[in-house]
Amino acid sequence: MCAFLEIEAILMEHTKQFVPHISKELVNLMPLAQFDGETIVIDRPEQVVEAVSYLRTASVLGVDTEARPSFTRGIHYPTALVQIATEQRCYLFRLNKIGFPPSLAKIFSSKQICKVGLAFKDDLNGLRRLHDFKPQNCVDLQSLGAEYGILDLGLQKIFAIVFGKKISKSQQLTNWEADTLTPEQAHYAATDAWATLLIYNALRESKPLPKREVERLKSAEKEAQVQHQLDINMHKDIDRAVEVLQNGGVILYPTDTVWGIGCDATNDDAVSRLFRLKQRDKGKSVLVLVDSVERIMGLGIEIPDAASGLLEVSKPEEGTVPKPITIIYPAARGVSEAILAEDGSLGIRVTYEKFSHLLCEQFGKPIVSTSANFSGRPTPKAFCEIDAKLLETADYVCHSRRGENTPAKPSSIVKIDTNGAFKIIRP
Repeated sequence: MCAFLEIEAILMEHTKQFVPHISKELVNLMPLAQFDGETIVIDRPEQVVEAVSYLRTASVLGVDTEARPSFTRGIHYPTALVQIATEQRCYLFRLNKIGFPPSLAKIFSSKQICKVGLAFKDDLNGLRRLHDFKPQNCVDLQSLGAEYGILDLGLQKIFAIVFGKKISKSQQLTNWEADTLTPEQAHYAATDAWATLLIYNALRESKPLPKREVERLKSAEKEAQVQHQLDINMHKDIDRAVEVLQNGGVILYPTDTVWGIGCDATNDDAVSRLFRLKQRDKGKSVLVLVDSVERIMGLGIEIPDAASGLLEVSKPEEGTVPKPITIIYPAARGVSEAILAEDGSLGIRVTYEKFSHLLCEQFGKPIVSTSANFSGRPTPKAFCEIDAKLLETADYVCHSRRGENTPAKPSSIVKIDTNGAFKIIRP
C-alpha cells in the first residue's frame, strides 16, 4: 500500500477531528486569526516582578521565542524575545535589554505550570544559554499533535488544521533586537504564543489516537517522507539522463528487466557510439523501450490483434506485477537502421517500471535498451555486477535503483510476422 494511503487508512479507522496535512494554498484562503488580548512589552527590569507574578497564577502558558534573523551560514544570534501568553494577556520579555531574569527562568522549571511551545527544545536551549535552568512540565506541540493524527510541523499549518484559520507569519524575519518593537512585531509575537496555547487546549479537549495507532501513523509518515525524497532524486536523475540522450550520449539505466545501455533510437551517431561502447558487431539488432502503445504506432506500426492482446496483458494492475513482454514487429520507421534486424524487424517493449517509463515519457522518443555488459559477457542481474570499465565509458550512469540486489529477469519475447501470427521466442 502507498505510504500516504496507509496514513489515510490508519486515520479512517478512528473517529478523528483533524487531517494529517494541509496545503499552503488552502491555508492562504482561510480567514485571519489574531490575538486581541492585552500585549505588554517588558523592556525594563522593574517590570519583571509584576509580569512574573501574573504568569505564576496560570496553569498553562503558551510560549514562543524570537531571535535576530541571520542570513549568513554559521552565524546565530541569541534569543532576543520570549513571549508568554494566557488567553487574555501576553508578555513580551525583551531579553536583549533586560537579560533573562532568574524569576522568569523559575517558571520554566515549575512542575505546577505547564508550558507549551512548538519545536520547544530549540527554544528552551536558546533560553538556557542565557541562564541555566532545568525545564519541567514543558510540552512540544509537534509531539502532541502526532497523538491526534496531525503530522504537519509548522505552527501556521497546525493552527489551520485545528481551527480552520490562519495566523500571519509576515514579521518572522524582522529585527528582534531593534531599539523599539513595532506594533506589527508585538502583535505577531503575541499571536504566536497565544496560538500555541489555543492549540494545546483544543487538542486536550479531543480524543487522541491509541498509542499503537500513533506508532503506525509515524511509521507510515516516515516511509512517505523517504519515498518523497526518492521521487525527487529520481526526477533529477531522469532530467540529467534526458539531457544526455538529447545530446546524443549513451546512458546506463534501470529498466523493467535488467540494467540497460541506452541512447536515442532515432540518432544514427548515438547508436553507432553505443555499439562501439558495448563492443557489439553492427548488424545485430537491439530492442527499444517506449512509454505507450501510441508511441509504437508513431513508428508506423500497425498493431495486429494478437499483439494488442499481448500489450493489454502486459499492463500493470493494482496488486499484480505483470511480466514484461517484448514484441518483435515486422517493420518500423523513424529509427536508426542500425538497430533493425536483417529482416527489418524491431523489438519494442512498453515499459511500466516507474523509472524507465518516466524516462521514455519525458524523452518523447524510443530509447535503445540492450543489456549493460560487453558483448559476449554474462548479462548482469543487478547494478553491482556491471563491469567497472563499462561504467566509466558511459556518458551518464543513472543513480536510481542502484542498491537493489534482487536478480532481474529478462522479458518474454514474441515475434509477429507480416500476417499477424506470432511465435514465442522466449516464454
